Amino acid sequence: MNSELESLPAEIVDHSLIRIASDLSLVAWEQMLAWRPLLGASLDASVVDTKTSPNDLVTRADAQIEALVRGYLNRVRPHDLMVGEEGAEALDPVEFFPMDFLLGLHAFDPETGALAEVADNGPRLEWHVDPIDGTVNYVRNIEHHAFSVGVCEASAASSGLGLGRWHIGLVASPGLNATWLAAAGRGAFRIEGRLADRLGEDSAIPARRLRGTPPGLSGRLLATGFAYALSNRGTQLAKLENLMAGYDDIRRCGSAALDLCMVAEGRVNGYAERGLGIYDYAGGAVIVEEAGLKVSRGGAGGPTAAADTQEEVDRLIAAI
Repeated sequence: MNSELESLPAEIVDHSLIRIASDLSLVAWEQMLAWRPLLGASLDASVVDTKTSPNDLVTRADAQIEALVRGYLNRVRPHDLMVGEEGAEALDPVEFFPMDFLLGLHAFDPETGALAEVADNGPRLEWHVDPIDGTVNYVRNIEHHAFSVGVCEASAASSGLGLGRWHIGLVASPGLNATWLAAAGRGAFRIEGRLADRLGEDSAIPARRLRGTPPGLSGRLLATGFAYALSNRGTQLAKLENLMAGYDDIRRCGSAALDLCMVAEGRVNGYAERGLGIYDYAGGAVIVEEAGLKVSRGGAGGPTAAADTQEEVDRLIAAI
């Protein structure tokens, strides 16, 4: 793919919001690994529930991760707004995790035994969090699942709608053992493993800078997703032929966040889907933009698309 191996730039490594997002992804990664053996193969109702359909799954892991993320942000960025998928009540990570784990969090102060507030003079921010994007994959032990967070400026007129300027995005996948991250004006990158583990190293962090699909690569792939509800799926399938104009095949990995990261990496040429929540695309959309590509955010439930040109994004939006 069109990416260059280099060191993660200092302006990314030292970015305060990236450091916080790294902590959040460490919490999510740890709990995804901890919960996975408990889910088993039977999709036991004691740990798995459904949302809009039997295959639209939500687990106790989702809710717990979101609760821990909310508890962390309540302490570290108390004036910001967190928007999550599950609406879980806050759970304090300091009361939940053992000391050896807490010492790996950038915001944990071992002298006080608490998470330290990271204050600045900037605007109030919105943290759009999907604790597990690709929950069906996660429950069924398919590796395409991830934690996703995107951060934008809050607007008094449109609180929680993701309409402000976007600052950072981070997507972390235990199943793929990779983290994608980007900050406004600083580029998009992929590193292997967990960012929090690499931040503690003295040496430079190897990273691949993302620039989309390299020129001359044969074939064109479109990533997309389909609704769980049969009534919505019929309409989507009817539009599929028009949507795929100019593409040779489609990919459907079950995680919007990872689909967008694949666009940034150049593994697919475009992405389009309708019906997403803001938390689904929040992190990935920043990564796409910082890879030098174009993205259109659909808000809550509208059409979202990403591609190498604005013309193609507009066509995908019209087709989806």
